[in-house]
Amino acid sequence: MAVRKKTTDIRSYRRKWNINIGVILFAVILIYVIVELVVSVTNRPTTYYEVGQGSIIKNVSYTGFAVRTEQTVEASKSGYLNFYQPEESKISAGQSVCAVSDKKLDLSNREEETEETQLTEDEQRQLLSSVRTFANNYREASFSETYSLKSTIQNLLDRKTDQTRTSRMTAALEEQEEGSYQNCTSETDGILVYEVDGYESMTTDQVTDKNFDKSSYTRTEVHENRKVSEGDSMYKIVTGEEWYLVVRMDADTAESLLDRSSVNIRFLKDDEEMIAGLQMEKKDKDTYYAYLTLDSSMIRYASDRYLDIEILIENAQGLKIPKSAVVEKDCYEVPTEYIVSNGETDEQGVLVYNDGETSFRAADVYYTDTEKNMACIEAENLPKGTVIQMQDSNNTRTLSETVSQAGVYEAGSGYAVFTSIDIAAENEDYYITGNGSSNQLSNYDRIVLNAESVQDDEILV
Repeated sequence: MAVRKKTTDIRSYRRKWNINIGVILFAVILIYVIVELVVSVTNRPTTYYEVGQGSIIKNVSYTGFAVRTEQTVEASKSGYLNFYQPEESKISAGQSVCAVSDKKLDLSNREEETEETQLTEDEQRQLLSSVRTFANNYREASFSETYSLKSTIQNLLDRKTDQTRTSRMTAALEEQEEGSYQNCTSETDGILVYEVDGYESMTTDQVTDKNFDKSSYTRTEVHENRKVSEGDSMYKIVTGEEWYLVVRMDADTAESLLDRSSVNIRFLKDDEEMIAGLQMEKKDKDTYYAYLTLDSSMIRYASDRYLDIEILIENAQGLKIPKSAVVEKDCYEVPTEYIVSNGETDEQGVLVYNDGETSFRAADVYYTDTEKNMACIEAENLPKGTVIQMQDSNNTRTLSETVSQAGVYEAGSGYAVFTSIDIAAENEDYYITGNGSSNQLSNYDRIVLNAESVQDDEILV
């Protein structure tokens, strides 16, 4: 008898899915973190700038060649030259200026130093300024400037002993034999300058490019008991009050000054500022000569043939705005009679004329020029060729040419509101606003610093 085989019934059941809350929470947090990272990287936060007063100053530096009315005085005998008067002092006709003696004079000061012979704070600052200017501008090609610095220091120290100079000269000459020296008196009024450089008779029309090369410039070295020969130039007298600075100027700067008859200049030697008359002459395609006329302060610079100056081209003052805050928009200039208001929404705009009918179309009015009776309206929703009609009139006007209007986004209301500005001056980073009718910005207004990051009427947070 056969054994019956036992069969087994095997069934597959669907496995029950168990929800893992921890994994879900982790995924949600991960997605949130990723989204926040993406948003923080792509969306920079809006930054603001508070408008304030400021200025933009544009200066250009040049070296001017000085031209004056000068007379040289020659020695009538050979000997040793010494001066009664300090350099850059005013002298009158008939006043003793110097003496030429057969022998060297002993001009040593035997008096003890007093407070009167010590340098004042102003003189110390002047001396320090001269040394700094020399150090900053020194070039091997202009080694002769070393002697100029030496003379400046020596003259400053000499001026501290003016009160004893004449008495020491008189005492020293009394020790000389009679007839062994000759006193020299001035034949005219003027300013005494010890150094002679050969340019005393030069006029402004004789200045050439060669005269701006200081490397070849020389002048007489001045010291006590300087040896002179008969006929040598001993000193010079500056007789005229009016003097000139000739400046070689690049074309770009010169052309920006062509419509001016005067400029403000600053002397780097002592930071003195003054107004100079201005005449321009074109020498070639890239070079102009500027002739600066001055009628004061010559005594301060009478011994300087070359003077480093700054020409103050621009000194604009107003509201100072970063360039990143400024955008430009197209607008139309239309008579103010074409501007109307919507009685329901209080929006401003114009009446658009089409096929014998008119309809209101909103348009922001950026500014109104009351003197010209013109308004500047946005052009975004008004294509070129749009015909607008004056209210309560049959007069029409076709919108054609747009103009570009600069402005910023004012943020005081919580929205990005375009506000027009009048640009008067600029530098690499900032604008200065003017007082034109297009300037609708005020001091202390809060504006968007990066104007490209927002849109018109965007809500600001």
